[in-house]
Amino acid sequence: MIELTKVQLQASMNKLLEQENGLSSVLEMTLNGLMHSERSIYLDNSDNNKGNGYRKAFAVGMGKQIELKIPRDRLGMFQPMVLALIRDQNQQLEDLSFELYGNGLTTSQIGNVMHKIYGKHYSKSAISNITSTFSEQMGHWRNRPLDTCYLAVFIDAIHLKVRRRTVSSEAFYIIMGVKTDYTREVMAIVNIPSESATGWKETLKSLKLRGVEQIGLIISDNLTALDTVVPLVYQNTEHQKCVVHLKRSILNKVASKHKEELAADLKEVFDMDDHQDNIIDAFKRLTSFSNKWKKSINTLETC
Repeated sequence: MIELTKVQLQASMNKLLEQENGLSSVLEMTLNGLMHSERSIYLDNSDNNKGNGYRKAFAVGMGKQIELKIPRDRLGMFQPMVLALIRDQNQQLEDLSFELYGNGLTTSQIGNVMHKIYGKHYSKSAISNITSTFSEQMGHWRNRPLDTCYLAVFIDAIHLKVRRRTVSSEAFYIIMGVKTDYTREVMAIVNIPSESATGWKETLKSLKLRGVEQIGLIISDNLTALDTVVPLVYQNTEHQKCVVHLKRSILNKVASKHKEELAADLKEVFDMDDHQDNIIDAFKRLTSFSNKWKKSINTLETC
């Protein structure tokens, strides 16, 4: 075997890099060399184990497909760390595709972005397959069965830019349920471009079709027509507007001279910043509040 000097080795590498697929070839040799070295170190520290040839695999590097020779061992225990890096690259590709697809880009536009980053290996059909897989996963998630009973359901909105011929901001409503074991679950994310009784009725009916038979309490902002729709779909479910609206409702039931003191007591009842809070302590605060103010407030049914 002829040993090359550093200058000769550098010249050979430069010559190789000048070729069309030179950079990918260098990457291929580097990765294969790293895995071979990894196995050598692994076997040096492993008794009763030997090398067992190689298996082929393919990956993408610098926009070109490269062939990997993954070393094997007799006991089938060796896993090169380099493979984890390659898997991370594939996951990053999927994550980027999902992000671009979610922002309204077409498969052709995503393909163009991928071409600039990863080269020609990812075609339009490949990107389409990735986004189709994502759509299928989202479809399964949106239609998955839900529990029969939820103690409470919170509805709140986030506003995102959506492309419908032109780009505009639309509300996406996150529906989160509190289960009987007090854990939380995002039940659905729905887009209702124009708030209406019809939209909310369809949304609540879809929850019912997915298995939700009973909801103890629905909490939301002052969403259009939701308060009229809830009794139609879930007859025994109370609808409470958010804590701010609840506080306003209670404050409207007392004389002006009591409002400041009552507001301070309400703040203590709804102590949202105490991470050590629990149901027992919360009921104690509510009971104390009710006993103090029941003669001054017309009714505490809103609590």
